[in-house]
Amino acid sequence: MFTARVIAIFVLAAPAAALATPHDYRLDTVHTQVTASASHLGFSQPGGRLRVTGGWFRFDPDDWSIAQLDVTVDAASIDFGDAAWSDKLRSREFLDVAHHPTARFVADKVEKTGEKTGVAHGKLTLLGVTRPLDLAITLNRVAVHAFTFKWTAGFHASAQFKRSEFRMTKYLPDVGDEVSIHIEAEGIRDADAQKAAPAANAASPDSTKEP
Repeated sequence: MFTARVIAIFVLAAPAAALATPHDYRLDTVHTQVTASASHLGFSQPGGRLRVTGGWFRFDPDDWSIAQLDVTVDAASIDFGDAAWSDKLRSREFLDVAHHPTARFVADKVEKTGEKTGVAHGKLTLLGVTRPLDLAITLNRVAVHAFTFKWTAGFHASAQFKRSEFRMTKYLPDVGDEVSIHIEAEGIRDADAQKAAPAANAASPDSTKEP
């Protein structure tokens, strides 16, 4: 244990230039969380959590332009804190998880907007429909994890989209059209991150795509 800590201290003391190369990261699904919320008749903006089944991203702190992201979310995992309402959201009236069990976001272009902020330009596939989606991201930290001694990168991200654009129109406008999503993500550096990611099966064969 003493030797491992000495190595970790040495790595932490390495010049910043050592970070300046692109690396692939495997999403840590324990510490990566997605929440979604929408208006309820204008009275409140209740939200629920969804589980990330896996994914990966490529990131270089000195060159955000090479960044890529591919993440898969388990739509059936949605939990709004009430069993009946969560089941309603899984039904054909909303997420229709029997036919579309996953959602997927893929981005291959990231625009840096500040020292630690940027926008990931990508596409969201939900309910068999693919639409453009911009994800506002903030870099929290890139460093060696104090307990695992592995390089780890952490981000906060958020976005909004209209559920009607994904053929989810039940109870409009009482249940709001605009959905807000917030993401806390951690990735562990892993050269095989792409291979370990879930299969790209979020889109059904009849999915509607837009460029």
